[in-house]
Amino acid sequence: MPPFLLLTCLFITGTSVSPVALDPCSAYISLNEPWRNTDHQLDESQGPPLCDNHVNGEWYHFTGMAGDAMPTFCIPENHCGTHAPVWLNGSHPLEGDGIVQRQACASFNGNCCLWNTTVEVKACPGGYYVYRLTKPSVCFHVYCGHFYDICDEDCHGSCSDTSECTCAPGTVLGPDRQTCFDKNECEQNNGGCSEICVNLKNSYRCECGVGRVLRSDGKTCEVPVLCKSNAIEVSIPRELVGGLELFLTNTSCRGVSNGTHVNILFSLKTCGTVVDVVNDKIVASNLVTGLPKQTPGSSGDFIIRTSKLLIPVTCEFPRLYTISEGYVPNLRNSPLEIMSRNHGIFPFTLEIFKDNEFEEPYREALPTLKLRDSLYFGIEPLVHVSGLESLVESCFATPTSKIDEVLKYYLIRDGCVSDDSVKQYTSRDHLAKHFQVPVFKFVGKDHKEVFLHCRVLVCGVLDERSRCAQGCHRRMRRGAGGEDSAGLQGQTLTGGPIRIDWED
Repeated sequence: MPPFLLLTCLFITGTSVSPVALDPCSAYISLNEPWRNTDHQLDESQGPPLCDNHVNGEWYHFTGMAGDAMPTFCIPENHCGTHAPVWLNGSHPLEGDGIVQRQACASFNGNCCLWNTTVEVKACPGGYYVYRLTKPSVCFHVYCGHFYDICDEDCHGSCSDTSECTCAPGTVLGPDRQTCFDKNECEQNNGGCSEICVNLKNSYRCECGVGRVLRSDGKTCEVPVLCKSNAIEVSIPRELVGGLELFLTNTSCRGVSNGTHVNILFSLKTCGTVVDVVNDKIVASNLVTGLPKQTPGSSGDFIIRTSKLLIPVTCEFPRLYTISEGYVPNLRNSPLEIMSRNHGIFPFTLEIFKDNEFEEPYREALPTLKLRDSLYFGIEPLVHVSGLESLVESCFATPTSKIDEVLKYYLIRDGCVSDDSVKQYTSRDHLAKHFQVPVFKFVGKDHKEVFLHCRVLVCGVLDERSRCAQGCHRRMRRGAGGEDSAGLQGQTLTGGPIRIDWED
């Protein structure tokens, strides 16, 4: 059906001419081209992308193969016969709302609203809509049409006599009581998003501005933080910083610009970093503050757009670790690091030492020990942080590197020494633990190696109710006033073996 136009009527009264505007529900231009539909993907081998440069402020109605109405969710680029499809960023009105204004957005280059304009919409009797569309400022933009689903009248579960149509989640029943229109979750409380809410078909997503990423909740934006075993790194885009100077709680620790970002690197022990034990985590926190520069910087920052910038920085480390070792840290038992925005691994290694000074670990060669020798081993933190202490909750030996080996021999269990021959040494560092035990092997000619596995828990030194403060505690009960480490998260570092010379 070709487009048609119903014109305004003129009534002549005496010598004056008075125009009477017709209701747009009966005076519109039909848009019925099949390529206008959201299901139509651009194929430039069949023709160039199209453009709505002929649209110029008239009222339009989507009909035929173009669809029922404009889509109210983000349309991917290269659809609707063009590069940048235009969709309605807002819900359709009710019939009683009259003519309303809505934002129309063009999707391109991964941005659902790279270009936008204001259009007018009206709900008409009979359940359809008309739109007053403005002329796009650039090509290639096309106003999209979409076929919405017809509601499902089938009964599921208990049925009522009302014969009400039911729509799928993410959709709402239209004014014709049959068509299910997309629900725009972004219209209420911005969808719960802290920054940008993008409506999608039957759903929505949150996005962040430049230099920020979504947290695990999928709604809150934050500046990405790199939590390493020995350092915390914050990288803030220059667009976000502007003419501000960034520094940490200790103001001597300042950001350094590389032209595109301002980087701040600090450790758990410096720059005013606060380390706390919270439930099952070690939490290191600091605060990045940005204040206006006193003089223009060499990077060309001559203006500022905010008077102050505050960026809380937090890294979380698990408290519980399982470390396996046989002779010396190597590629297989190097400190484990999780490169995430706000989680990391507080690093420990299990070292085999040459003597009871616990200063020189085996590095170059595998230790081959005799049964009459002593085995010196220790739990060593790679980062020394005040205010924390550790508890070796368990240590056991296995004839293979498998931590779940059925055959195992406990040296320490529930924080208690299980073998009376085990001797513990004191250490200046609350996180380091040192032990001595006579060399042993497992029964059987095939068992010539021994692997050690230790489970370590980190606590706050001042927490008198912590599991570390309890020390040896064979029968822990939940809810008895102290904490239970059974639910704490652990990581495994594997290595080995210690070779036993037993034939001599």
